[in-house]
Amino acid sequence: MFSTLGFETTMYLIPMKSYFFLFLLLSAFVSCTKAQTEKDPIKQVPSKAAIKVINDKFKLHSTLLGEEKEIYISLPHKYQEHVQNYPVVYVLEAEYLFDATKTITDYMASRSKMPESIVIGIANGAYDKRHEFNYERWNGKPDKMLAFFDQELIPYIEEHYRVNAHRSIIGLSPTTGFLYQSFLRQPAMFQGYIALSAHLEWDRVMGTKIIDEIMAKNNNSNYHNTTFYLGRAASDFPDYPGSKEAFEEAQQKLQNYSPKNVAIKIDIIKDDEHYLMALAGIQAGLKAIHPNSLWRNPGLTGWQKDPNFAQSYYKAYYDKLSTQYGFTIYPVENAHGYGFSITGHLRLAQKWKQPEQVKSLALLGTYYFPNSATMRMALAETYKQEGKPELALEEGKKALELVRQYNMEAFDGFKERFKELESH
Repeated sequence: MFSTLGFETTMYLIPMKSYFFLFLLLSAFVSCTKAQTEKDPIKQVPSKAAIKVINDKFKLHSTLLGEEKEIYISLPHKYQEHVQNYPVVYVLEAEYLFDATKTITDYMASRSKMPESIVIGIANGAYDKRHEFNYERWNGKPDKMLAFFDQELIPYIEEHYRVNAHRSIIGLSPTTGFLYQSFLRQPAMFQGYIALSAHLEWDRVMGTKIIDEIMAKNNNSNYHNTTFYLGRAASDFPDYPGSKEAFEEAQQKLQNYSPKNVAIKIDIIKDDEHYLMALAGIQAGLKAIHPNSLWRNPGLTGWQKDPNFAQSYYKAYYDKLSTQYGFTIYPVENAHGYGFSITGHLRLAQKWKQPEQVKSLALLGTYYFPNSATMRMALAETYKQEGKPELALEEGKKALELVRQYNMEAFDGFKERFKELESH
């Protein structure tokens, strides 16, 4: 996919003469860069080919729908530098919900309350087109939309981005119809559902409560650790006949409900209205999918001054979490606050002069984040302290190469640290 930051995906025709001139320029640039690299590898400039730019919107033509759909995308921090595959949060009503979803997922992931995730938004275009995601009895086209996701959108995202099989979906008011349809018709498509301003009083099928349809799948082996969040603003109840009764009935039914395959959370949000409840609802829904019972608050409370801290506090915990979710979950590399990331704990270990802990954290850091110049340089400095100059220089050179490729602004500082490695 051709992409440019902040612009739609578009191909422009360029005259052949311009291509020839561009080729000469690039050839000269590569020759100069190669000569400079051979003379002084420390002063090597980053290759333009290594700088990848990702756009935040693109158009995807749907043969099934007979139209172009505008897709919003947000990639996690350091996506280009990191190597893991990410879960995906799909969000309908992108014009309204995408920015909030991106911000909330970024905040929660930075505090290790959920995995870093790719967020994909599906825009409505014309406002009334959101009703195409509603039930068939409300003039929606949920099966067509399911086919679009299954045969076009999800395969496109899987082809172009590093994603794993864990997907969540967020809908609002009429677009929650798509969530129920996908949950009931294609249970393997999503593992997490967040229905905002959910209309439990609107039966998908006449005479059948939607909460009963969801609860009935609890013993179905096709549903693997699925979570369904249904939120509603309390201020809606006077305006929507039967809505309060439907939520109260659902809450009562859940009192005797024992989740096996399908966890369900009913949430009545006070002091908010129909659309504004989305802010609280997105976070509450993500918490339902990634509950506090699994996702600890790391902070400084877990700090222990022992050499095995990296394995006992980080690797053992995230290995267990990965087993529970069925995909590899990584700790936070960098965060706002030392206690929430490997880099923060590494710096604390350096500050408190715990060399064995510095080494174990740096080794684990390079295991999770092999392209981290910070981890490589910390490991190099530890090797020098241990009297292993060859290993120190080897890791130091890797750190320089990586900081040059991914964070050129920090290159001068790393270059000074490398000179210290070379000194005797």
